[in-house]
Amino acid sequence: MGPKTLSARCRARPLEQPERKAVLLQTAIRVFARRGLGGARHTEIAREAGVSVPTVFFYFPTREALVHDVLTEVAGFYEDMTERIHSSDRPAPEVVLAGARAFGDSVTTHPDYACILLEWSTAIRSELWPLYLRFQERMVGIVADTIRRWRTLTGSNRLEDAENDARVIASTGYVLAQMKITQVPQRKIDRFLQTVLYDTLGVHDLRLVI
Repeated sequence: MGPKTLSARCRARPLEQPERKAVLLQTAIRVFARRGLGGARHTEIAREAGVSVPTVFFYFPTREALVHDVLTEVAGFYEDMTERIHSSDRPAPEVVLAGARAFGDSVTTHPDYACILLEWSTAIRSELWPLYLRFQERMVGIVADTIRRWRTLTGSNRLEDAENDARVIASTGYVLAQMKITQVPQRKIDRFLQTVLYDTLGVHDLRLVI
């Protein structure tokens, strides 16, 4: 048996169901990013993935199930990224800045995820809106906890402002995404982030960050 034959057999190994679903989910994310939350269909996902339509329905029995799994994957990606960054014990301004930069980078590294998230965040008239609000509250909560922890350690009298400050910080994501999409130079993006985030947190002397 030659190397090519062995390689072909290895490539032909049937995917297990969890693997197949993961592959189809990534295909669905590409289609949703291109077509929008209201436009993606099982048929197009099947065509792009090179499988039958019944195969897609097997893993995502209804459109509601398909949308739910796509949004769960997108939300999980951003939640995991944020939790990982905010698990640091560094001062809050450093952590928050790192989180904002990571979100901005995702517009380039995971454009389909970012596209879906931005559309989801404006789906006010859709049944998807409550799902987004729950996702946003989790994200705000992560940031607020970091701010509270830092202010407790530094003896700040602004503990009660942590949640409001976290909401202001979260709102910068829209402007940041626009800046990344329009290819604003990174130095200007960094200056924007430092100005907004540090002012929101009440840091005017960068020596206080250390």
